[in-house]
Amino acid sequence: MSDFSKIKTRRLVIFASIMSFCTSTFVSGFIVFLKIGFNYDFLIKWWERFIIAWPVVFFCIIIFVPLINQMLDKVLKND
Repeated sequence: MSDFSKIKTRRLVIFASIMSFCTSTFVSGFIVFLKIGFNYDFLIKWWERFIIAWPVVFFCIIIFVPLINQMLDKVLKND
């Protein structure tokens, strides 16, 4: 694996970690808030959803970001 490839892979994993954390935190919190409001049970319900959502979103980003970037490279190359 070349140095460029290693950097690209490392960057994707770091990006996916940060982006999935932010997305999962906000979306799970927002949905729980809409369902039950901000009451005594909010943090427990949010945590139960977040702990499932974070790895799911992480792997979605790992899979879809390279595919979307490839597609955009092809589409924008014609411009």
